[in-house]
Amino acid sequence: MPTCSFCKRHYKEPRGLSVFTFDGKTIHFCSSKCRRNRDLKRDPRKVNWVKREKKMTKVQKEAEIKEALEEQKAGKEAGEIEKEAEKKKPKQEEPAKEDKKEEK
Repeated sequence: MPTCSFCKRHYKEPRGLSVFTFDGKTIHFCSSKCRRNRDLKRDPRKVNWVKREKKMTKVQKEAEIKEALEEQKAGKEAGEIEKEAEKKKPKQEEPAKEDKKEEK
């Protein structure tokens, strides 16, 4: 999945222009707007139409990691509970087979 080298948007199918440098690098552009802005040597962080990721503080990052761990634990616990419930169910013997054996 290519990413525009200027605005950092992800696309399912390549759009615009792909430039291959002599270094072996590939530069993808989603539109001529991104290509022209890069040619003009503009900084994508200073252009208003480029969406930027919000900066996260350490506390926010830690909280996000804790939430992810809790979700994983909850998922494991739910799976373990289901397994235990299956183990606790007594297996029913099949009386029909026993009756057939007795009749013979």
